[in-house]
Amino acid sequence: MTPRSRRFRGWRWSTLVTLLLGYVGYYLCRANLSAATPLLREELGVDLVALGWVSTASTLVYGLGKFTHGFFAATLGGRALFLAGLGGAAVFSGACGLVEGVFGLVVLWSLNRFVQAGGWVGMVQIAAQWYPRVGVGTVMSVLSLSWLVGDVLARALAGGITGAGLGWRAVFFIPAGIALVLTGLAVVTLKGGPEAIGEAPLTEAEAGAPRAERFEARLVRDLLRRPEFHVLAVMSVLLTAIRQACQDWSSTHFASLGLTPAEAMTASSIFPAAGIAGTLFAGVFSDVLDRGRRAPVSLALLGCLTVGLTGLALVPDLSVSAARALWALCGFGLLGPFSLLGGAVSIDVGGRSAAAVAAGLVDGIGYVVGAALGGVGAAALAEARGWPVAFGYMAAAAGLAVLAAVHLLRAEAATRRSAP
Repeated sequence: MTPRSRRFRGWRWSTLVTLLLGYVGYYLCRANLSAATPLLREELGVDLVALGWVSTASTLVYGLGKFTHGFFAATLGGRALFLAGLGGAAVFSGACGLVEGVFGLVVLWSLNRFVQAGGWVGMVQIAAQWYPRVGVGTVMSVLSLSWLVGDVLARALAGGITGAGLGWRAVFFIPAGIALVLTGLAVVTLKGGPEAIGEAPLTEAEAGAPRAERFEARLVRDLLRRPEFHVLAVMSVLLTAIRQACQDWSSTHFASLGLTPAEAMTASSIFPAAGIAGTLFAGVFSDVLDRGRRAPVSLALLGCLTVGLTGLALVPDLSVSAARALWALCGFGLLGPFSLLGGAVSIDVGGRSAAAVAAGLVDGIGYVVGAALGGVGAAALAEARGWPVAFGYMAAAAGLAVLAAVHLLRAEAATRRSAP
């Protein structure tokens, strides 16, 4: 392994911190809509299904952006995509605070989600240049804390803003200002790879895969032919649908239990907060377990998710404390496997040259196909038949994800047995 200078290590730490803080900024401009949902319903008179269409339309646009932005990151570099997405998120999310109806919210929020599609793929492409394969699971789990911490902070910030009587518009304006400041800092402290500071790139031994001199179409063809990619795509659809529903409607579910809008926003932060523990568990143990096995950890966590959703569906007269516990179990069981799919696993499958493409395709398929199921689908079920029925369907989807993880586990074991 190539010895690395103190300067290299310093810039690698700077890159990690900048990506972490920057993606927190992304989420401040993303989770604020979900957190503001109860107030939007009260002050604008928007019903749950209409807000479900805002979620579904914008998530479909976000998924389509994943497809295009993955290729942009592979050809133009991850740094440019990451910075453009963060600055664009500040502009469009802030503009949502000026809307007067659902149509304007759909348009502006969809534009916000489209530019944000460059954030994660840009981050994955940058991480693939800086960090070796054995260890990148831990690094990506730490970076995944950005959207988990951002989700928690966005909901807590929204609760504080509305509790102070500043209104739902400030829930969009204030995070946008924070994101603009983070964009300016990232321009100075973020580098796309070791070559940007005059250092040698990772060796093939460090990266665990060769690096092509430039991005080539054959890399995509090879990726699409791999059986494990097909399994990852199925898991991405299922987990994205569940995550979308949990992220969008957790505060609304708590409000249905009798909490005020501000209390519901704060209570819903238990879901991403528990996801922090699950994500760190997934990343660290997937590196420790036989030097990079991701499937066993995913299988164990998805079992927790299935239990949590089943409890939300079946426990009658759910108390607020019981709901908190079950939402925590769901966050722990869902967000760890979800972070692995679009992070360490995408880098493992795509390598340094196509990491962003792999992440973009896996995430894009999940968002495009799973968006309606988790957005308007869950809202329509909850509105027509109640939350227990909606959670029952989500528990069934989690069960299917468990079966996909079992298949991935077997494929992974067979590959390791056949390896020299």
